[in-house]
Amino acid sequence: MSKYNRVLMVSAVFMLMATIVFAGGKKDGGDVPSSEAPSAGNRTINVAALNGPSGIPMAYLFENQSQVSGADFQFHVVAGADVLLPKLLKGEIDAGILPPNVAAKVFTKNNGALVVAAVMGQGMLNLITKDDSIVSLSDLKGKTVNVAGQGATPEYMFRYLLKANGITIATDGTAPDADSVALDFSVPAAEIAAALLSGKIQYAVVPEPFSTVATTKDASVRRAINLQQEYAALNKAAGKDSETFPMTVLVARKELAEKSPEILRSLLASAKNAVDWTASNPSEAGKLVETHTLGLQAPIATKVIPNGAYVFIPATEARPQLEELFSIFLDFAPDAIGGVLPTDGFYFE
Repeated sequence: MSKYNRVLMVSAVFMLMATIVFAGGKKDGGDVPSSEAPSAGNRTINVAALNGPSGIPMAYLFENQSQVSGADFQFHVVAGADVLLPKLLKGEIDAGILPPNVAAKVFTKNNGALVVAAVMGQGMLNLITKDDSIVSLSDLKGKTVNVAGQGATPEYMFRYLLKANGITIATDGTAPDADSVALDFSVPAAEIAAALLSGKIQYAVVPEPFSTVATTKDASVRRAINLQQEYAALNKAAGKDSETFPMTVLVARKELAEKSPEILRSLLASAKNAVDWTASNPSEAGKLVETHTLGLQAPIATKVIPNGAYVFIPATEARPQLEELFSIFLDFAPDAIGGVLPTDGFYFE
């Protein structure tokens, strides 16, 4: 395959991935048929997984719905958080996956309409490049870095890490000087990997599955800087225990959490089991992701799982990590979390 054709192929793959991870798409993936007929008198609880990497640990639940007890659980696939959020607010979906800052903003701005039940995914951001000289953040001085996810966790975590390491960020739209780093958002997320492979850009901060796909397609691309490790080092120096930061949370409508907490706890127990099984069975989990049309082909999903940082941390246990992340948003983009830290009612017990 020619280099030109290879770049075109990778660009197409990443256009799909970006639609899944960032844009959210326009099309609802539809209902996934229940493995059992609804029981007479049971309440139907609608749960949504997102297309793409955040939906990977949910694939097990699609295949094993009978393990979720206490109600008739119906699982759905939606294209992205922007599609899921209105469904949650309208009561069409009872629980689903959202970015932490989105959940916090909805809670604050919509009278506590949603609660966070658990952290399902942690940090999985990397700076990828072909440049072998890059081994630390300071090596990026004088360079321009393309960032996937403007206005979201990738941008603000990168800004935070640069600032905390004493590295100046060039004014948006200007070239960096010898002591600063410029952030570039001009290349759409869908095109960043192909641009890196073709040499159009040299440095990019990306989440999964972008880094896994890029390093798979071209062995000269490497994960030069692990942003989670940089975050952990800062926290350790400050006497904090957090080694990473939340990227996705399982949320539930307030009505479900308040009126039927035992049903939500049943879902949470099953979600924890699903995460544990996924981590132990990446190949089988990858096949389920493709079978249930969760946005990734089985081989890609299988490779993403070891790098996807899938976890299950109950909300009250995860609160310190969440509040540390929210504090970063308060510094750089307070409106992204509703302007204040969420109150106690945000955390399901």
